[in-house]
Amino acid sequence: MSSNPDGFLATWRYTASSLWIYVVIGLVGPVTRASADLIEGTAVLRNVLLLVVIAAVVLLSCRPLVASARAGLGHEQLTWSQRARYLAPALLVLPLAWIPPAFPVGIVMVPWLVVSLLAVDLAARRRNMLLIVTLPALLGVYAVGGWEQLRDLDVEGGWVLFYLALILPAVCIFQVWLWQLMLQVRSRGQAEADLAAVRERLRLAADLHDVQGHHLQVIALKAELAERQLDRDPDAARASMAEVQQIARAAITETKEIVRGYRRTSLREEIANAAAVLEATGADVVVECSEELDRPLFALALREATTNILRHSDATSVRISAVPDRLTIVNDGAAEPTASSHGSGLASLTERVAAAGGRLSVRRDGDVFTVEVFT
Repeated sequence: MSSNPDGFLATWRYTASSLWIYVVIGLVGPVTRASADLIEGTAVLRNVLLLVVIAAVVLLSCRPLVASARAGLGHEQLTWSQRARYLAPALLVLPLAWIPPAFPVGIVMVPWLVVSLLAVDLAARRRNMLLIVTLPALLGVYAVGGWEQLRDLDVEGGWVLFYLALILPAVCIFQVWLWQLMLQVRSRGQAEADLAAVRERLRLAADLHDVQGHHLQVIALKAELAERQLDRDPDAARASMAEVQQIARAAITETKEIVRGYRRTSLREEIANAAAVLEATGADVVVECSEELDRPLFALALREATTNILRHSDATSVRISAVPDRLTIVNDGAAEPTASSHGSGLASLTERVAAAGGRLSVRRDGDVFTVEVFT
C-alpha cells in the first residue's frame, strides 16, 4: 500500500479509530472490574458471563455500527429490527449486574455505548429523542436492582458517569459529522471537476464552431465562385480553388491548435480575413481599427459576425469599427429572420462574451443589422 494513502481513506481510518477508542473508553471500567473480581474469585460465573456478553457486544453490535457510520449521519440505513438486534446483547449486562455482589452503576455505559452508535444512523430529531429518553431509562432499570449504589454514588463517581454519559454520544456524533463533512467536500470537488470538464467541452465546441463554421462557409463561397468562373475564366477558377485548398489547410491547422490548446485569435488577422472574404462577395468593407489594438474576444465576435453575414445577409456594405472597449459590425443586407436562420452562433457568442465579463448587443433597423461587443 502507498505510504501516502488517499486523504479521504485516511480520514475514514481516523474516524473509525476514534469511534473504537470511545468504545474502549466506555468498556474499560466494566471489563476492568469484572476481570479484577474474576482474579479474586468473586462472583466467578457472573463475571465470566459479563465478559462474554461484553465481547458479544463488541463483535455483534459495535463492529457493524462503526461500519455503518461510514455512510454519514442520519442515513437511516438500519431497520428497527436491526437496531433491536444490535441493542439486545448490550441489555444482557443489566440482569447479570444484579447478581450479588452488585456491580457498579457504570455498567449502564455498555448499553449506552451501543445506543450512542445507533444514534449516528438516525435523523437528527429521532437521534435527540433517543438519547434524551434512553439514558434515564437505563438508569431507572438499573436502579431496580442497584438503587443503593446509585444513592451512595460519590461525587467523583457521579462526575465520571456524567462525563461518559455526555461525551460518548457527543464524540461519536461529532466524529461522524466530520467524516460526513469530508464526504461532502469530496462530492463538491467531484461536482466542480465535472463542471470544469463540461465548461471545457463547451469552450472546445464553441471554438470548433467558430473555426469550422467560418472556414466551411468561406470554402463553400469560394467553390461556388470557382464553379461560375470555370467556363469563362479557367485561370481565375484555378486561383479560387487554390484559395479553397489554402483555407481548408488553415482550418485543419487551427482545428489542431484548438485541440492542443494553443490557439489565440488575432484581431488584426481576423479583420484582414473578414474584409477579404466580404469583399469577395461584392460588399464594400470599411475598417476602423488602430494597429495596436489586440482583443481576442473581439476577434472571435468578428469571426462569428462575418459567418452570419455570409450565411444570412446580402450586404453591399459592411463597416467594422474597433475601439478599446467596443467592437461594432454593421451591414446593410439583413434579411427577414426565418426558421432556418436561427442558428446557435450568436447565442453561443453571447454566452462567451458574458463569461469574459462583456456584453453583446444585436440590433435590426430595417435592412441594417448591427452587432456590438462591449467590454
